[in-house]
Amino acid sequence: MKLSAAIRKFDKPLMIVAAAAALTAVLLNFDFGLFEAKLYDLRMSVGYQPKPDSRIVLVTLDHATTKALDEFSPLTLDVHTRFLEQIEKLGPQGLGYLIDFNRVRETNPDIQKEWALKFLETANRIQSRGTKLMLGTPYDVTGEIVPPYPLGSLPHAIAVVHKDGNVFAEDKVTRRALLELNDKPVFHLDFARRLSLLGETQLPRGAYQVPQVDGRYFFFRYHGNTAYHAGQATKLPYPSISFLDILQGKLAPGALAGKIVLIGTLSKEDWSDYAYTPFSREPFVNSKLVVHANILDSVIRQDGVMLAPSWVNVLITFAVVTFVLSWVVSSSPIVGLVSTIGLGFVFILFATVLFQSEGFWLRIAEPLVGILLSYYLAVPYRLIREYQKRWDYQRKNALLTQVEELKTNFLSLVTHDLKTPVARIQGLAEVLQRKAADRLVDRDMETLRSIIGSTEELNHFISSILELSKIESNRIKLAPESKDINQLIERAVDGFKAAARARGITLTAELEPLFPIKIDSSLIFKVINTLLDNALKYSPENSEIRISSREQGDWVEVAVSDQGIGMSSEECENLFTRFYRAKNETTAKVSGTGLGLYLTKYFIEAHHGRVEFDSEPGHGSTFKIFLPLVPPAMGAASGADVEVNKVPAWNRMWKREKEKSYV
Repeated sequence: MKLSAAIRKFDKPLMIVAAAAALTAVLLNFDFGLFEAKLYDLRMSVGYQPKPDSRIVLVTLDHATTKALDEFSPLTLDVHTRFLEQIEKLGPQGLGYLIDFNRVRETNPDIQKEWALKFLETANRIQSRGTKLMLGTPYDVTGEIVPPYPLGSLPHAIAVVHKDGNVFAEDKVTRRALLELNDKPVFHLDFARRLSLLGETQLPRGAYQVPQVDGRYFFFRYHGNTAYHAGQATKLPYPSISFLDILQGKLAPGALAGKIVLIGTLSKEDWSDYAYTPFSREPFVNSKLVVHANILDSVIRQDGVMLAPSWVNVLITFAVVTFVLSWVVSSSPIVGLVSTIGLGFVFILFATVLFQSEGFWLRIAEPLVGILLSYYLAVPYRLIREYQKRWDYQRKNALLTQVEELKTNFLSLVTHDLKTPVARIQGLAEVLQRKAADRLVDRDMETLRSIIGSTEELNHFISSILELSKIESNRIKLAPESKDINQLIERAVDGFKAAARARGITLTAELEPLFPIKIDSSLIFKVINTLLDNALKYSPENSEIRISSREQGDWVEVAVSDQGIGMSSEECENLFTRFYRAKNETTAKVSGTGLGLYLTKYFIEAHHGRVEFDSEPGHGSTFKIFLPLVPPAMGAASGADVEVNKVPAWNRMWKREKEKSYV
């Protein structure tokens, strides 16, 4: 039994965890590469971008150069040899040649080998002076420089700009760079190692293996202003110098000392010089030379993007799905919606801040889709449960309505049937007391008086039950008439004088002259009787009970004060509850139904009035009723005028559930 109870206690959390695990497993089997790529681009394009490395300088073989030389890009070998002779004077730290020498040709084939040897001689001389020179092959994945040129003896490697086309996003955007292919370093990694800016076996931050191509990649950072318009003169993020300016010797000797120079083509006519980047699409693209500079910058400064392990993605997805399912299933609709939206915003903000500040990439796609999907799966489940509850409540409503009707009918029948024999008993006892008083001994007379008193109490109880049944069936009709309430008070006081005198209690009436007001005189008379009866029951002998009336603003106030036992705060909270009686030695000796004050409150509120009281244990109580001088139209007492205790418990419960419903 205990085990089954424990299982039932945790069945809902276990169900939520199981559903979250299943949904997480489904999400991780889908490819959200393109969606994740767009979210990656968004994080890359907003916020802080690191400043470009001031050591990197770009030399652009641009349109001005080809126009001035009347040549086509990438120029002839003799031009590159003269360029190399000029840049030798400028003393750079490193020289990265990103011109495809497999496309460089001489106009005169007979002298192309001669110029190739001169280029090789100049390159070797530059290297002997401490400048690290490296050739890159932007279009050849083998990294080789083919004959007839003997340039293959120079340091060279693959310099292909990678486009995400098969593994990550499949949208041809450049977000990551190749580091190694077949265990051989590519241009940027090899160049950084030759410049002694990276250890011989060291890899950039965020490097990871891609088994499909037997290579290593990393997601590099873009630095500074990354947008470049192919058709407009827009400032590049790195310092740039025209190829023509160096060829014509316009720079002072030593101008590039300590700089890492990257040489590449940048022509408006050749779209192969450009690449799509995370920031924009056509016509806003980045120069491939700028992309190479950003890759090299990320390698030498170790600021690549670190991708979170896959298990972190699994845990985060499971956690957010569990959170959403828990809140939507267990809380109110508005709380579930707000918490879901809030969780999505907080997670995106956290992932973005972590990406910008630490370069740590948390995947957003699966958790974000998990948040939305779990919410839209949990809501129908919640609706099904709500409909089931509503159906249960409707059935209970119908059943309880029948029970209420049966109870009301039963009470009406029983009480009506009881009133006749009780009245007969009381009448016969009174006749016997009157006719045989001189022939009965004192003990028999006391028995008759006890019978008469008991029948009066029973008759009072039956009348209260009848009034209660009328209230619950909403069958009480007010019969308002203009009446001086002081007359009702005087009549009620006269009725209690004998009982008060027998106990030595003084009844004092302090009544101000009042205009007649619209009231149901029979109900208000019952209210005054109830207040006086209670005061008399719970007052000690030789004490005083005061009843007063006065006009107070728009109200007529009637107050009944006694010097009785008073009430505690706990008793005051339940004072107007049906059948409630305080449990103490004094009240246990006093007969009562526990309906008097409940009916009092109902009758006064039916007149659009109110009841107030003040009580302190051992110092008596004061009850005040307030009736409006000019009341609204009064007919059948409306449900709005009745205290909540009158409403059946099942109805109150249904209202609470309805407030939390999605329906």
